[in-house]
Amino acid sequence: MLYRVFDGHCDTPVELWLQEKQLRSSDLAVSLDKAAGLGGYAQFFAFCTAWIETRMPHTEHFSRALDYFLAQLRKNEDRITLCRTAPEAEAAMQAGKCAAFLAIEGAEAVREDEGLLELAYEAGVRMVSLVWNLPNSLSGSCQTGEGLTEKGKRFFRRAQKLGMLVDVSHLSEKGFWDMAELAEKPIVASHSDSFAVCPHPRNLTDEQFMRISASGGIVGVPLVGPHLCDVSTRRATISDVINHIEYFLGLDGQHTVCLGCDFDGTDSLPVEIDSIATLYRLADAMSARNFSDELIGAIFYQNAYNFLKRMF
Repeated sequence: MLYRVFDGHCDTPVELWLQEKQLRSSDLAVSLDKAAGLGGYAQFFAFCTAWIETRMPHTEHFSRALDYFLAQLRKNEDRITLCRTAPEAEAAMQAGKCAAFLAIEGAEAVREDEGLLELAYEAGVRMVSLVWNLPNSLSGSCQTGEGLTEKGKRFFRRAQKLGMLVDVSHLSEKGFWDMAELAEKPIVASHSDSFAVCPHPRNLTDEQFMRISASGGIVGVPLVGPHLCDVSTRRATISDVINHIEYFLGLDGQHTVCLGCDFDGTDSLPVEIDSIATLYRLADAMSARNFSDELIGAIFYQNAYNFLKRMF
């Protein structure tokens, strides 16, 4: 069965720019040709610059990568379109096109500045995370543990007032609860697995998952080996992915769990999946474990779409 896919996170845009590759066809995990076999495709394309070590400012990296990606969208306007709302995404897929949403992973891309965040929103960015793995002036990360600074709290409030989704993936646990206390709108974890299933610092505790769910937010399950299992003993499998999904479902997460594959942001995908083209194997395996077509469709697409329809 062909399912629509709404994926909450991939790192393809910066890789396209750095490697001077084409969105239509490349050896990256996400390309338009590789997505052609899906029943419909919406994707949050994230721009992460915090890990790039050069003398060029992160804002310049973001600007160049964004310009490159937007040029790729124009070049392939027959196959993909930039979307800012859920109805625009539906219209794109009805026309047989990929629905592209923009995200920023790590506010270094906008110099951790509220004014530059507004400019990014005007350019089409609809989701932002305050940090990547490195702490910045807004917050500590999952690697360091500090919570939101006063500047970070102001930045978070401004993002929510703009109408941006705020992504807690990569945030420290203390930062998460700082944000949850301030939140006036739902928060999301675009690509985070379960800490109870695999105790990795990037993963969500039960309490964090339930807080996101109670806020009306969503959690995208990533396909990152170290977040799925102990990779020192073996490589992650599709079964590990389903174990995380089933655990979240056991926390009453049937309307919360989505996909956040993290394609092109990891070199440690499950053994059976190498790109968006082979994501169907996850659906097949879920079906084999007695997931209904309706539940698979909700996790692959409908939960994320319904959430976005409530937000914008």
